[in-house]
Amino acid sequence: MKNKLAKLTAVTLAASMVIGSSVTGMAASTNQTSEREVRNAQLSKEAAEEGMVLRENENQALPLSQGSKAALFGTGSYGTIKGGTGSGDVYNRYTISVYDALTSTYNISNMAWWGEYLKTFEEKKAQAAEEKKDNDYVKYTQGRFGGADSFLAIDQALTQSDMDKAKAGGVTTAFYTVSRVSGEGADRTIGKGDYELSEVEYNNIKLIAKNFDKCVVLLNVGGVVDTKFFSEIEGVDGLVLMSQAGMEGGNALADILTGKTTPSGKLTDTWAKNYSDYPAATTIGDNDGDNKQEDYKEGIYVGYRYFDTFNITPAYEFGYGKSYTSFDVEPLTVAADENNVSVTVNVTNTGDTYSGKEVVEVYFSAPDGSIEKPYQELAGFAKTDNLAPGESQKLTVTYKTTEMSSYDEAKAAYVMEDGDYIVRVGDSSRNTKVAGVLTLDKDVVTEQLSNQLTLDKNWKDLSKTGKTPYSYKDEAAQIKAAARIALPSAKIKTENNASKIDEKKVTTYLTADAAKDYKAAENEVVETVDAVPANTKLIDVYDGKVSMESFVASLDDTQLANLANGISGASTSGDTWGADANSVTGAAGETSQLYFNSLGIPNTVEADGPAGIRVTAETTDKDGNAVYNYCTAFPIGTLLAQTWNTDLVNRVGKAIGEEMVEIGVTLWLAPGMNIHRDPLCGRNFEYYSEDPALTGYVGSAITAGVQSNKGVGVTIKHYITNNQETNRSAVNTSVSERTLREIYLKGFEMVVKSAQPMAIMSSYNKVNGTYACENFDLLTSVPRGEWGFDGMVMTDWGAGNRAGVDTMMHAGNDLIMPGGASKANEIIIGAEDVKPTFEANGQIGLKDELMYMFSYKSAAWGDFEVSADGTQTAEAKLGDDYTASVGEDGKILVNGQEIYREYQANVWAGTGNYKTPVTTDVASVSEDGKTIVYKGTYKENNNICLGDVQKSAINNLKVIMQSRDMARIYGTTTRSYTALCGDLTNYQTVNKSEITTERTLKENLDQAKKDLEEAKKNLEELQKQNAAKDAEIAKAKAEVEAAKKDLQAAKTAAKKAAVKSVKSKKAGKAIVTVKKVAGAEGYQVQYSLKKSMKSAKNVKIKKNSITIKRLKKGKTYYVRVRAFSKDSNGKQIRTAWSTAKKVTIKK
Repeated sequence: MKNKLAKLTAVTLAASMVIGSSVTGMAASTNQTSEREVRNAQLSKEAAEEGMVLRENENQALPLSQGSKAALFGTGSYGTIKGGTGSGDVYNRYTISVYDALTSTYNISNMAWWGEYLKTFEEKKAQAAEEKKDNDYVKYTQGRFGGADSFLAIDQALTQSDMDKAKAGGVTTAFYTVSRVSGEGADRTIGKGDYELSEVEYNNIKLIAKNFDKCVVLLNVGGVVDTKFFSEIEGVDGLVLMSQAGMEGGNALADILTGKTTPSGKLTDTWAKNYSDYPAATTIGDNDGDNKQEDYKEGIYVGYRYFDTFNITPAYEFGYGKSYTSFDVEPLTVAADENNVSVTVNVTNTGDTYSGKEVVEVYFSAPDGSIEKPYQELAGFAKTDNLAPGESQKLTVTYKTTEMSSYDEAKAAYVMEDGDYIVRVGDSSRNTKVAGVLTLDKDVVTEQLSNQLTLDKNWKDLSKTGKTPYSYKDEAAQIKAAARIALPSAKIKTENNASKIDEKKVTTYLTADAAKDYKAAENEVVETVDAVPANTKLIDVYDGKVSMESFVASLDDTQLANLANGISGASTSGDTWGADANSVTGAAGETSQLYFNSLGIPNTVEADGPAGIRVTAETTDKDGNAVYNYCTAFPIGTLLAQTWNTDLVNRVGKAIGEEMVEIGVTLWLAPGMNIHRDPLCGRNFEYYSEDPALTGYVGSAITAGVQSNKGVGVTIKHYITNNQETNRSAVNTSVSERTLREIYLKGFEMVVKSAQPMAIMSSYNKVNGTYACENFDLLTSVPRGEWGFDGMVMTDWGAGNRAGVDTMMHAGNDLIMPGGASKANEIIIGAEDVKPTFEANGQIGLKDELMYMFSYKSAAWGDFEVSADGTQTAEAKLGDDYTASVGEDGKILVNGQEIYREYQANVWAGTGNYKTPVTTDVASVSEDGKTIVYKGTYKENNNICLGDVQKSAINNLKVIMQSRDMARIYGTTTRSYTALCGDLTNYQTVNKSEITTERTLKENLDQAKKDLEEAKKNLEELQKQNAAKDAEIAKAKAEVEAAKKDLQAAKTAAKKAAVKSVKSKKAGKAIVTVKKVAGAEGYQVQYSLKKSMKSAKNVKIKKNSITIKRLKKGKTYYVRVRAFSKDSNGKQIRTAWSTAKKVTIKK
């Protein structure tokens, strides 16, 4: 083994001499764009396109063909935000802005305006960067937590002169970009310029809409913003949520706007009409004047669960998104048993021009019993392949039957209560059909647990008692008509997953010799293990030569404590060649580098996410050689979820994992799994959705993707209820156990059970009165005891400054980030009485400390507190060159000089000075003058025992053994970390059929012509031969007539129907006149209060005019028509729907 290591050392040392001490061995040494960069940039663009959401498209404003004339306004077009700030930022090679893409795609008419604006903007940006403050053109935000400074362009007021110049030459379309930015450390605000439009933005849009036939607003935002302007400002036609789409966002948007890609994104949040409609609007952050306490009184009613159950109409519902084409989503079958529910749906592209993808969303409504239920919950979903007009695809979505359970705090269990479970299918939460009804004849406990996270307040969650939920026309009839399937209650098994981990029991591993004199704590169980041979290394554990328990038993307290502490960023320590060769400049942190030579333990590198990998893009090694680590800036988490495409998200994860391997990163500090409880959370852009199931599905997909790369893994965060940034380090979140389990823990649970992340990061905040990072039940009982988590748990950066490091270790935090010597010392202090450290002259020594990334010194008294009335002592043995004595004033002198017992540090400057001389009040001198005896008391602060620290070391070392770092050093075989974990839960499966084609109108017409010609030929042949029987001739004549009728029907269907006029002359009535279509046998008139024609009513007429009665007075209706006729078989053939006309009904 020694020879092997010596050879390995020589090879790696040679490599590190070339590469340098703060970069990885695979970093690029040239600044040329790599094939990987190009490939992943295209993937980023693909993901961005699939996640952008078409919100509105009146008057067919979009698509606008490439090369068309258009005007472009909104300073966010140039200063496009690719993603949020803080640790979620990414240092990529380039970013394509809206301006970059659209000036290359269209003939932009106001380039002169842009020229003047950009000159001023760049000057103002430079000014803001120098002065580090806002000005009239730029909102400056200083980079936080390692992120770059951001410069948000402030919109400038447009003038009529600007409009006149931009629309000269017949330009009829204008785009306007609205940008927002947020990030770590601060929440958004409800005021103008953030959640709401600024006055300048509002007036600019109003002016543009007045001057251009088509006005399209582009939302470059990371979260929900107020959209009332769309209905308030007349003439706004289009609304596109481009979101914050990463480095290729501009190009992705251009493909959407031109129709090269048909939009298929769907919202992952409910967009309210008014911010006050959100249930947490009055309390979140500083909204109630108390940022120290946050009561989650809304309980399970978050997002659409709240809006649907309490019948609050949103501006745009969860799952909403338009397309350039139309789809028919038709439920076919529902099958169910004790294990799974399978829903088969047929999706057809019913448009005639654009290909596209559609999302099928499956919901269930559980019956009320002793447990309240929301109106509906997302069960699963699927996205079709790209369907051309007329093409169809069958999708089968299968989810676990027991996922329809609810948590009953009284039983400490998930329960399915008896009654009807309604299965719904649609393309948004408010556009569904009942697909089937599952019946359960008695209550069933599906999973037995134990209550772990009891609410610390005395109140009950919000109740829907007395409220009428959302409904739609024909819902009751659909439920009544739906197929009913009985669930076999007797076959539904109860899984007992209650945690068996005892918080009060800690196992400590000791050799037989060490156990002899060891005094175990009250809660400590000592297990004896074999001693390991001298010079044992971690590779011996990997190879099975020694057990992990024996290995940690061989480590002393200091080694164990250091293994539980990471460092912040890359280190250039010259003593640890193995670790140095694996450092990455700009990474967030690393695990300990101290024990490679002695114990063979490599360090791991942790880098921020979640929109890519955040490391320094350009740096140099120790020899001054350039090193390049350009990473891909992918779309933000919310946009990835808006794709509703887990296969695509999985590919993004694989790409990120590939970059981790290339650059030298072991753990990606992502994905962000927190729920969008309220739109104002500053980090919502990092997270996926308001819905826990969608969050779990998307999080699992990206986790499995990253971890399909060997030896690298993810860190799911921030665990848990980090739903606001305001006072995030101290706020207490009070949440009921049911709400935690069904809403805020659910996504984490799904990722752990289905993909086994390598790590979990605990959050800063308190949960029900206890810091998350100190909560044993949260960090150990639930993930390890219930879910089977087998990775490591780490703190968020600097959490050790907010909570006790020793209690964090006992609770289940395996890695303190960043820790360092001071945190290691705190762990040792928590496990044993730590004695003071003295200088050779008897003066108290100094120890290293860390506060919020700042290093400083403090007096090294350990657990000993100096006091005149102390009953215990601590002895300082003086060096050979020193002798102590007592001066006339009672001061202790050493070689005639005063010594001191306190040290005053300047934390920010890293300096300090000694103070408070040692006197005979607190110390005495031995007769020989070689010992100073201090009086005092040792603190009673042994909150943990050796086994707690060993447990953390074991969890960390298990991850290290499966890492790329172990393989890099020892040549061990690495596998996908997810694949290593074996028995995983499959929450959803999706099966897609082959795409089938339904004949288009043109194809029907061509076929009808062909059939007619063939029939004529047959008739002519029979007549020529004059030998056919009369019956055969008559049959042939009938076929000719039938073919004529089919041809006429096909011709009629190919024509365009139109509403000639629609007028309201009398209260509650409207007269609709339709354009006559030759050959039509009648017309179908459809009218609705919604532009989308949802919940439309239909009436058939034979004539071309009808008076519609019983309309809502003063309301605006939208009316459209299609003509119909019948073919020879009596089948009804219809034209396409006409363009809708609107009418306001007379009062």
